[in-house]
Amino acid sequence: MPQSSSEFEKTPEAIFLKATVNKLVAHDYDSIESLIDKRVHQSDIKQVLERTRSMVPDGVPTHLEPAAWRLFKITSTANDGNSSRGTSVAIEYTYPGPKWVIFSANLSGEPDNLRILSFNIERIAAPLSEQNDFTLSGKSVVHYLFLLFTAAAFTISIYAFIRCLRTKGLKRKWLWSFFTLVGFVAFSMNWTTGAVFVNFLRFDFFSAACMRDGWLGPWTITFSIPLGALLFLWKHRTSVTRPVSDD
Repeated sequence: MPQSSSEFEKTPEAIFLKATVNKLVAHDYDSIESLIDKRVHQSDIKQVLERTRSMVPDGVPTHLEPAAWRLFKITSTANDGNSSRGTSVAIEYTYPGPKWVIFSANLSGEPDNLRILSFNIERIAAPLSEQNDFTLSGKSVVHYLFLLFTAAAFTISIYAFIRCLRTKGLKRKWLWSFFTLVGFVAFSMNWTTGAVFVNFLRFDFFSAACMRDGWLGPWTITFSIPLGALLFLWKHRTSVTRPVSDD
């Protein structure tokens, strides 16, 4: 996966997508049709491409910005256990106005023999960098609670880890140290849309995570239950607590 915009520009998938967009703008539908994967069945492809072309703003794009690049496997429909290489690529085009359009495609095949599984265009009201910016402006109470829980889970894990390292005479300290850093059951929020989802099978180190989908995609904030840290802190508290004797 490309790690920067410059690397993205050099990928065969990005070059292929930009060439396909140029063919679309030039009404070269025959060339696009020849590049469609044979597994895709579309009887009225030229009409579909004509409708897609009508969504492209007038003028020459003033700026192109990488939006997404992902690698995935395409499972064979013959149930023979075979799979092939697939990629998903998206680019944000800025047109005079200004107007913004996302061109995206799912591609199949190796870099030297790419084929189109799907090709899409989406007009957006503002650049993705603004739509998906990590900001507190206009956010709901749930957003703030997620930040609070994420910070709390992270703090508890780090505190328990440090306390574990400083505990003398602790048996299996290396195992407890590892356990204090692991959070179980992930609660995640799409920071842009506010959508919340739970993954019962996921665990996170430091009981928290923050990641972005691609270069311009939405941020996802995640916290997990710091079960190991809580168990250690409880066990450590009970092990060091001594009853006060009456003299």
